[in-house]
Amino acid sequence: MSADTRPRRAHIEPLWDRIDRNRFKTAAFVTMFVVAAAFSAGVIVAIAGLFLGVVLVSPQGFSDFFRAYPYLVGAALAVGAALGIVHVVRTLTGPERRLPTMFGAVRSQTGTLLPTKSALHDMAVAVGYTYAPPLWIIGDCDRINAFAVGLTERNAIVGVTSGFVERLSPESQRAVFANLMARLRVGDTMSATAVSAIMGPIWASRAAGLRKQEETDDPVVQLATSDGMRFGGEDRSAAVVGGLIVEFLSVIITELLMAGHERAALAASEKADAEGMLLLKDPEAMVRALQEVLEANNTVPGAGEAYSMLFYCWAGFGYAPEDDPEMKRIGRLREVIGAAGA
Repeated sequence: MSADTRPRRAHIEPLWDRIDRNRFKTAAFVTMFVVAAAFSAGVIVAIAGLFLGVVLVSPQGFSDFFRAYPYLVGAALAVGAALGIVHVVRTLTGPERRLPTMFGAVRSQTGTLLPTKSALHDMAVAVGYTYAPPLWIIGDCDRINAFAVGLTERNAIVGVTSGFVERLSPESQRAVFANLMARLRVGDTMSATAVSAIMGPIWASRAAGLRKQEETDDPVVQLATSDGMRFGGEDRSAAVVGGLIVEFLSVIITELLMAGHERAALAASEKADAEGMLLLKDPEAMVRALQEVLEANNTVPGAGEAYSMLFYCWAGFGYAPEDDPEMKRIGRLREVIGAAGA
């Protein structure tokens, strides 16, 4: 075997290995989420319980309180884990029907969007499917973007914005669908769907909370004067401290889980660009379509950062084309195809 052949083969990865790795990533994320839920509940109860014990428990009752304290924290860990499991089961039940509605998508009617459905069918056949996934549409969005959702290939769906249908040629639509079909085939869509289903509502709620906090210069005052904390004395102080603990932990946990989210989406996009190019069998068309889409406005107001991992392009905060980190996808794809992409 020549020296030139060995490194090339070292970069070849069987399809089933990619699929198995995505399954492992999904299982690991679910496990991490349940552990994080248990840990956060335990820490909240441990800190709040200790504070309330010092403030409210009389000196004579200290010994009884601290004997029960470990059991209290243990119960909180168990309850946190149970709530995490319930959340996982609820959010991973039928996400391909529920998630698209979170950003305003509806299933397209029979006999509509025929050129777009034809482009999707072409790429579904190219990847080896006997039929194309159902096509959904975000009808009130003139931006250009598309998404894929599904924990399994059988139940997966593909969706587009109305701007995608109206402003992209069938050739460019096929290029985008080639990318999404490649993600679906190797299991990237499964992993993205699990993360978005579990964390999407939490990230969306967190973003809404941050927007509300921007309305006041003092989040402590805002917390103390909220409807749920309009009482006085030590009870009010304890509520403020407890609320700050919950708020602090929610920020820490959600930010830790959010770390790498955009980077993982970009890495999956770059791989799918190259793999979709092979399905499309036209490198130059793939590069042209990618550049055309990335230079457009890709933001989807209902999706935001919380559900961006499902989309062909990052659907959250928009960038000017010259500042968009996803523009490096064009350079990566040109590296893959060599002189043909120049």
